[in-house]
Amino acid sequence: MACYDLCLASLQMPAFPRYEPNRLQIQKKRYYLLNDFPNVPEGYVLPSVTTIASACSSPGKIAALMNWRRKVGDEEANRRTRNAVERGNWLHGVLEDLWNGEDIEHHLESNEAFCPYFYSIESFLQTIEAPLLVESAIVYYCPIKGIGYAGTFDMLAVMKDKRIVLLDWKTSYKAKPDYQLADYRMQLGAYVQAIEQMYGIEIDGAHCAIAIHDPDTGEGEEAQILSLTSAELACQAAIMNEKTSRYFTNYYPGGKPFVISIDKGQ
Repeated sequence: MACYDLCLASLQMPAFPRYEPNRLQIQKKRYYLLNDFPNVPEGYVLPSVTTIASACSSPGKIAALMNWRRKVGDEEANRRTRNAVERGNWLHGVLEDLWNGEDIEHHLESNEAFCPYFYSIESFLQTIEAPLLVESAIVYYCPIKGIGYAGTFDMLAVMKDKRIVLLDWKTSYKAKPDYQLADYRMQLGAYVQAIEQMYGIEIDGAHCAIAIHDPDTGEGEEAQILSLTSAELACQAAIMNEKTSRYFTNYYPGGKPFVISIDKGQ
């Protein structure tokens, strides 16, 4: 039995079913093939939250990214991008094992260069009472419009103050200014909206913990915590819904969800 199953039993809370992500790449964009989800027709293919956010980025954000690549050069930009993916995957693996009650020392010993990212969020982890669900696929579907999105969230948890919140883990070389947090806010709102639709629960808030460490200078600090109230999450969900409509109009193949049938008998 997983560590968080035992925690749920001690809190007298029901277990939430976990869904494995089934990801597809279509025209270099990430989609989810959805089967056995309670709130979407079987076999629907919906875009990921990050795919929608990227496709519907503002011209200013796209220009800023292009300027950054020109400033540091393609080689350095690609190196930093690879490092971001590697350290993010490492941190998620550490935390998943931690909440499953498994020993994480092999993670820390095998990749000392990434350890500061774990130490950066270590004190924030102490504010968590118990995880309810870890690394699960979710989907939001609007039957009236026939559109929606999918994604994989990091953790749903009960905090020490007894609130049920969504938690998301990020890594960064340095603390991010407020204008760089817009996509993080929208992602939190999108995931909370999907979780509430799928599980029929109310979520009290969300935190995005950004682990900070610059491997080039060796400098690091306590994690930057982005926190949203339930009202703020609702506003961000509305922004996500508008971008989802725009995505289906401008980018989704055919403009409405298509279905991939899977023979479950095979």
